[in-house]
Amino acid sequence: EVLCQEFLRGKEYVVDQVSRDGIHKTMMVWVYDKRPANNSAFVYFGMVPVDPNSMEAKILIPYARGVLDVLGVQNGPSHAEVILTPTGPCLVEMNVRAHGGDGNWRSLARGLTGGYSQVEVTVDSYLDKKQFSITPNLPPTPFRASGQEVILVSYSRGRVIGTPGYDIIRELPSFVYMETGIKVGSMVERTVDLLTGIGSVILMHEDESVLNEDIKRVREMELNNELFEFERSGAMLTNASQRLLSEIIVGDDF
Repeated sequence: EVLCQEFLRGKEYVVDQVSRDGIHKTMMVWVYDKRPANNSAFVYFGMVPVDPNSMEAKILIPYARGVLDVLGVQNGPSHAEVILTPTGPCLVEMNVRAHGGDGNWRSLARGLTGGYSQVEVTVDSYLDKKQFSITPNLPPTPFRASGQEVILVSYSRGRVIGTPGYDIIRELPSFVYMETGIKVGSMVERTVDLLTGIGSVILMHEDESVLNEDIKRVREMELNNELFEFERSGAMLTNASQRLLSEIIVGDDF
């Protein structure tokens, strides 16, 4: 037996909403930042908020609301993932739940909207009809701040003996929150998918230029292998040696 699946060419978006009595309110639209890395075609580098007044959002929001209507979803949170193909939007997932990611996006969403997220509005949808009724139909445009989730990417592999890059990230002007399972003693692999990711960082600032500089700094640390110090054959490698070794390993592709 052979199972064939259509390849959907285009960017993948998220539409997070909350409904009450069939009225759907959009909490946020996001786009996944996916790029080639480590010989893998689709590595997650982040999740970026999408202006609700953009052309993409104007296509995606009514599409996602239409899916909710077809499915008969009238109450509670929903999380849609949609790929915007050259021929139009195509549904990847519609789930009657809040956005995942352990809720690390909540502080970012609250900062972008000026005080609310899908979490608070979900509670209102069940317990406070009046508050839900005055919740905006769409997120504000422009957003109240600039921010995004930066998903950390490893270009090297080895056993961690230090995490100096994490300390630098925590001191960035736009730093809000970091989630990672990597610590001293952890084994890190080159990032090729979500399972080999090394963490995510929420960055947000009122000044977009500050945000962009901080994102640039994080990406430079990744490329220069400055996030971690690795143990290799009983000895700690320098950052330059780590990067050279990473390039050799990637080139050998074993």
